Amino acid sequence: MDVAVQISTGTPGASAIDERTLISRLEVINRAAPLTCALIGWNPEAWPARTATWLRDQGTAVFLWLPVFSGWDDLAPLVGQEGLPVSQTYRSAEGERFDFGCPANPVNVAATLRRFDEVYASQDYDGVFLDKIRFPSFIDGMATVATCDCSSCVSRFGPRPKLGAFEGDNPLGLRAYQDLRWEVDCERVAALFAYKAAAVTHSVKDLVDGFRERGKLVGLDLFAPFLSYFVGQDYAALSPLADFVKPMLYRNTNAPAGIPFELDSFAAAFGGSPADWARRKAHLQGLLGLPAIDLSFINSELDAARGVAGSAKVYAGFEVNRTSVAPITPAYVAESLGGLKADGFALSWDINQAPVNNVKAIVEGLRARQ
Repeated sequence: MDVAVQISTGTPGASAIDERTLISRLEVINRAAPLTCALIGWNPEAWPARTATWLRDQGTAVFLWLPVFSGWDDLAPLVGQEGLPVSQTYRSAEGERFDFGCPANPVNVAATLRRFDEVYASQDYDGVFLDKIRFPSFIDGMATVATCDCSSCVSRFGPRPKLGAFEGDNPLGLRAYQDLRWEVDCERVAALFAYKAAAVTHSVKDLVDGFRERGKLVGLDLFAPFLSYFVGQDYAALSPLADFVKPMLYRNTNAPAGIPFELDSFAAAFGGSPADWARRKAHLQGLLGLPAIDLSFINSELDAARGVAGSAKVYAGFEVNRTSVAPITPAYVAESLGGLKADGFALSWDINQAPVNNVKAIVEGLRARQ
């Protein structure tokens, strides 16, 4: 059983973390189950050198956790159907940015590799863990989803279909969900999301090739499969490119990538009243055949992801930290470790913020899996 752990060093400019406490915490977990890899990012000024050395001494691979198409000022913009850059305003409670550059533009791929070489490559990594390799979701409304019409996208993938009004409880014309894919009645909507998947896959392949040339292993951070369609992440195309993928199965997070948050954002993106939103959300879950997103459904998603992953491993990513947007309890940690079925686990998204009782639940859960 593989075990990955995510370690946040904050956004650029954040204070250095307490490595003594961090190493002590990792020691306890590593005794319960040897850590396969540690995913560390993003602040290059706060690289935890002592922790990285300790991890390598235990035989744990060290990955740079690197955001790609979001949060950087030098990204070529995401362009809407009016031919202008779209407005993206959402920031998390902790100040994390979720403004996206165009994932299809090769300028942004080149910028990522250049940023790695100029900012991060002075540290020694076994691999890179690529985060935010997607188009934006519905968190800023439909305007950020009905993209991208920049000249680079049009020249490479053809013009985007113009989308009309979105109405009713099923505004996108979703018909059914099966084998990690949505069937869609509206041809223009289907064409839009097919384009997004092709664009993201093309760019991620270029990134993976670039990091392979630099001698690095590669992991990919992906939305929960049933949500991935809407952000351009095609599991069948992306997973075989990587050494492992981490579906973000965040069942109790009220922030981007959190399943309840993304469902609510989808429901609200098309306007109307809270009653309209509730009907849209209920309709979407009805198409999934679910009153709620439970472990049984999540495991069916993991099984389908495993079926298309090729030689890549699938790590079930779940929250272990406790924050204002993720009130994670020991019971939730125990349920996740006891019930999720995958090639391994990714203890997400920041072990630094996991309270002591959550760490205890991690240790007990991992021991029970041995």
